[in-house]
Amino acid sequence: MTTTILPRSTDSFEVWYDNLDEDKQLLVDEINDRISDGFDEDDYEKFIGLLDDYGITTAEQLSDALWYASEGSAFTTPEAEFAEHIETEINCTDIPSHLENCIDWQQLWDSWFRFDFFTIEYGDYTYFFHNNF
Repeated sequence: MTTTILPRSTDSFEVWYDNLDEDKQLLVDEINDRISDGFDEDDYEKFIGLLDDYGITTAEQLSDALWYASEGSAFTTPEAEFAEHIETEINCTDIPSHLENCIDWQQLWDSWFRFDFFTIEYGDYTYFFHNNF
């Protein structure tokens, strides 16, 4: 039987984590809960740097700002997927089935939602954050 050791259980991760101040630890915990629990120290540092570029420096700001994550697919972009999610799940717009495939969700993103959100691409995911957090 083989045991897999996740980054969070390694000695170097524990030392790195313990050397962070309390606010950074809370931010790392929020990233772990909402973004990925498979990051190592380097991934956390890079992702925290990306967040910092947009002014997200606390766990509370991350919690308020992060709206969605998408891998996209061969058939749609992450932005189009997010635009559809906002319209159907957040705004509760009931799209008639005969119109579902007629909507250009990418165009909706490009002309409307992109002004209220920014994206961070990391790994295989695109993360969507609201500008007002």
